Amino acid sequence: MSTIQTYDGADEFRIEIVGRFQGQSVDDVARMWRTALRETRPRKCIIDISRINGYDVAGCRLLRDMYHHGTQIAAGTPQSLVYLSEISTPRRRGPALVRERPAPARERMDEAVANAARLRPASGGR
Repeated sequence: MSTIQTYDGADEFRIEIVGRFQGQSVDDVARMWRTALRETRPRKCIIDISRINGYDVAGCRLLRDMYHHGTQIAAGTPQSLVYLSEISTPRRRGPALVRERPAPARERMDEAVANAARLRPASGGR
């Protein structure tokens, strides 16, 4: 479990996460962060992950959201730099798809004519 420490200064609000970032601490940090963003006085909001030693999916998602929102993330140890790299790297959407090359216009036209011919009722004896 993690410990959350806050530093509330005149020009900066800092949230330091110590330990594994998971469970209730993720909700607590999210609440504090959103409260800091709603303040009317302009000051920096910094999330310090220098002493973090892991996170669960929710913790990673929150840190990623904070990073992409523009919140400064402080990382002062080699391990925290690894975590910062993980949360700041765009997520992959899976393997690249190989797309078929579109058929030339003439082939598409021939296919459309053939489909239309199949849909027309047969003109039998009248």
